[in-house]
Amino acid sequence: MSLLQAAYLLAALVLLVLATRQGRLHVFLALVIAAVGFGYASGMSTSHVGKAFGLGFAQSLNGLGLTVLTAAILAEIADATGATAWLQAQARARRWRSLPVALVGLVASVASTPGAAFAILTPLRRGLGADTPRSALAMALALSAGHGLLLPAPVMLASMTILGADWRLALAYGVPVALLSLLVGLAMARFAASGDPRPVDTSAIVDSSLHAPGRAALALALTSAVLVAMLITQSLGDIASEPLGGGSNREFLIALGRPLILLLVGAGLMVVLTGHWHADGFGEQGWAGRGLVRATGLVLLIGAAGGLQKIAQDTGMPEMNAERLLDWVPPAPFTLLLPFAVAAVVKTLQGSSLVAAITASGMMMELMEPLGLGSSGGRALAALAVGAGSMTFSHINDGLFWLTGEAGRWRPGGTLARFSLGTLVQGVVALAALLLLGVFCIAA
Repeated sequence: MSLLQAAYLLAALVLLVLATRQGRLHVFLALVIAAVGFGYASGMSTSHVGKAFGLGFAQSLNGLGLTVLTAAILAEIADATGATAWLQAQARARRWRSLPVALVGLVASVASTPGAAFAILTPLRRGLGADTPRSALAMALALSAGHGLLLPAPVMLASMTILGADWRLALAYGVPVALLSLLVGLAMARFAASGDPRPVDTSAIVDSSLHAPGRAALALALTSAVLVAMLITQSLGDIASEPLGGGSNREFLIALGRPLILLLVGAGLMVVLTGHWHADGFGEQGWAGRGLVRATGLVLLIGAAGGLQKIAQDTGMPEMNAERLLDWVPPAPFTLLLPFAVAAVVKTLQGSSLVAAITASGMMMELMEPLGLGSSGGRALAALAVGAGSMTFSHINDGLFWLTGEAGRWRPGGTLARFSLGTLVQGVVALAALLLLGVFCIAA
C-alpha cells in the first residue's frame, strides 16, 4: 500500500504541473485539489483529510507564512526608500551578480529553516542580485546545500546527535562538501535560469527619502543580518546540550526566531534605521498595505503545501517506504548510500527536511556498527549523508519550492526543472564527495 501511495503522490505532482502549465487553473486551487485528491486516494476519510490539511495549513501560516509577510513588508519599505533601486544600480556594474547572493545564502543556511532564511533575505536579494531569476535559484540552492551539511543547522544537529557523531569531524568534512555543492548550485543557476533583471517599481518611492538611498540600503542590509542572526540563534537554542543555557534562557533563544518576533523587529528596525516615518506608510495605501497584498498569494500557497505535507505524514507512507531500504546492505565502499537514500525517500515523500533527518537517523542508529560506520569518522560521514539526503529533491510539498518559484517567476513545472532538479544534482554530488571521503576517513 505504501508504494501505491507514493505513486499517488507522483500522480498528484504530474497532474498539478499539467493543470497549471497554461495558467488555466490557479496554482493555489490546483495544489489544494492535489492534496485532497492524494488524501482520498491514500485511503483517508473525509474528516481525516480535512483535519490533516487544516492543521498543516495553519502550522505553515503561523510559521513560514508569517515570515513571508515580514519579508514583503521589508521589501516595500526598501522600495519606498529607494534602497532596492540603489542596490540594483550597483549590481548592474558587477558581472557575477549571483555570487554574493549565493555566499550570503550559504552563511544563512544554518538558520532554523532554509525557507525562513530565503524569505528574510528576499528583499536584500532583490537588490544585490538585481531581482533576476538566476539570483533566486542561486540563493535557494545555496541555502539547500548548507542546511544539510553545515552546523548548527537543525538538520545537521539532529542527525549528528542521534548518530553520536563528533561535531568537529562533521564540521571538518561538511564545510568542503558544502562549498562543492555551492559551486554546483551556481553552475545550475547560471545555465538554467535567466539573468534578466526585474527593475523595481519606482512609483512607490517617497520623495523625501530620495536624498539617502544609500543609507536605506545599509539599513536593509543591517536589518537582514539581524533577522538572520535571530534565526541562527534559534538553531543554537535547539542544541540538545544547550550550551547557551537551559530553562527560560533556552526558551528565550528559541523565541528570537519566532515569526511574530521577526515581524516586529524587522519592520521596526527598517522604519527606525531608514527614518521612513511617512504618514501614509502605515495605512492601506502605504508599505504596510502593499506588503500584505504582495504576500497574500504566496502565503496561501505555502499554507496549502503545508496541508499536503501533513496529509503525507499522516499516511505513514514516507516511513514505510524508507523502511523497505533497510534490508539493503551496500558493498563496503558504498555504505553511505543507505543513510542518504533513507533520508532522501522520507524528504521526497513528506517534504520536511528536519523530519527526514530525524526519521532517517533513528532508523540508521542501530545499523552503524553492522555497516562498518561505527568509528568516529564513519558516524560523522553518516550524519552528513543523512543531511545531504534530507535536502534532496524539494518539490510541491516544501515551502522553499514555492518561495523559489515565485522569486524566479516560474510556473510549477519550471520550478521542478530548475530548483527540484538542482537539489537532486547537489545531493548526488554531495554523496559522491562523501563516498570519496569515506575511502580515507571511515576507519578514523
